[in-house]
Amino acid sequence: MVEPKPKKAFYFTVFILPCFILYIMFFIRPFFNGIGISLTNWDGLTPKTPISMEKAAFEEKILNNISKQSDKDFVLKIYSYDESDGNYKRLAVGGLVRHKLERIIKKAGYEPDLNRFVGLENYKAVFTGKVKKDFYPHFYNQVKYNKNSDLPLTIAKKDFDKEIIPNCKTEEEKTLLTEAYSKYDAVNEQYKLSEAFDDFALTDPLFTLQELDSKALSEQDVDKFIEQAKKSALSSDSAEVDKLAATFTISHSLSAESGTAVRSAARGLVAAAAVKNTLSSVWVLKKFNMGVIGFTLFFAIFSVIGINVVAFALALALDAGVYGQKVLRTIFFLPNVLSMVIVALVWSLLFNQLLPSITGIKEWIGDPAKTPWLLVSVAVWQGCGYYMIVYLAGLQNIPTEVIEAAKIDGASAFQRFRFITLPMMVPALTISLFLSIANALKSFDLMYAMIGPTGYATGTVPFVYDIYFDAFSNKQAGMATAKAMMLFVVIFIVTGIQLYTMKKKEIEQ
Repeated sequence: MVEPKPKKAFYFTVFILPCFILYIMFFIRPFFNGIGISLTNWDGLTPKTPISMEKAAFEEKILNNISKQSDKDFVLKIYSYDESDGNYKRLAVGGLVRHKLERIIKKAGYEPDLNRFVGLENYKAVFTGKVKKDFYPHFYNQVKYNKNSDLPLTIAKKDFDKEIIPNCKTEEEKTLLTEAYSKYDAVNEQYKLSEAFDDFALTDPLFTLQELDSKALSEQDVDKFIEQAKKSALSSDSAEVDKLAATFTISHSLSAESGTAVRSAARGLVAAAAVKNTLSSVWVLKKFNMGVIGFTLFFAIFSVIGINVVAFALALALDAGVYGQKVLRTIFFLPNVLSMVIVALVWSLLFNQLLPSITGIKEWIGDPAKTPWLLVSVAVWQGCGYYMIVYLAGLQNIPTEVIEAAKIDGASAFQRFRFITLPMMVPALTISLFLSIANALKSFDLMYAMIGPTGYATGTVPFVYDIYFDAFSNKQAGMATAKAMMLFVVIFIVTGIQLYTMKKKEIEQ
């Protein structure tokens, strides 16, 4: 039976039209506003129309450039002159009034410095590599020792043998470092610094000089000498160090014994500085930082694969009729009920306190090599329960008579899985891949709660967190919105291709 047109119109008005209006208000309109913001250098705070402006500047930059008297009168209704401070001040306006005011002032040629139209500059900056270096994958040098600090008292054998000695360019450098760290602790598998190169051991005798007891010399004088001697020694200027020692001895009328102690300490600091300079130059590791783009792709690929593989495996196990199926289903789904922020805090506690005490490995979440995989693991643990339900529903919709017929025909378990289960699971796989890819590319809360801004150092900042950081920390709302627009396009293209490919397979099946 064909329904009458008035009834169809009624259904459309009651059910479809409100949803369509909300869709326009909360997606279409903000989307196009976002495109407009991405073409500006907006800092996220500066309005398009000034809140307060000095009288002379307001008249020169705005009022005198408005050609229509009606527009000028409209502006003067919103801006009032305050004689107390000599400024024009704007009333709080919104809606159509605000849009009209912005149009008039923009037509007058006024744009605030931090809310100007810049066209495609934000997009060009991203594609030409002109945004911050941490946005792109890159190699960098990790300096493990800074020469301005004291020499480490111990160095692990594995670090000394694999990271330091192989990087020495000359035999002199190897000899110097092996001499400085000649003591080996077999129990802890580490090399110990010789006292002859220890700043504390070298300078401690200076604080026992007899002149300190007689108040002819103060500890502040000794500290100042040590600081100057260290600085000159790091510059490889041994003559300057000798000169400082002689000057210090003469200016404070030190005894011959004290003078000898000062010269000995000075020569020791020169020798220690040579070790410092050598160690700081050779203990440098070349590292790879995935950057925002690299980590986003890494996280998306491995989390999507991990979530779907684990979810599908759990669904197969539960569909096999294992004991306690309903309880296990609830247990596996439970992490998905929890907020990702709570999940992140719980796992942060495990990574920072429990695992170091159990394994003896101190760095987990702070290690650039481990952190990306740990984040993927947490995402898989939290998300696989939801997709398990999707796959389980797909498995339970496979007709049992088809499976039984295949068994009767002699098909093995693997053959039944390959030629019956997998083809009939394509619809469930399509929706699961679509949701997991989209969620992975726009992941934010896990990294925000577990890593924070330190993720730039470990290369574990996803695209959405970088957008958030630009908008609210760097005050670059225009650039952040441009990145958001690009992310939208990427998600749209990737998920579109995935849906097209999978739907095509569904039709073929």
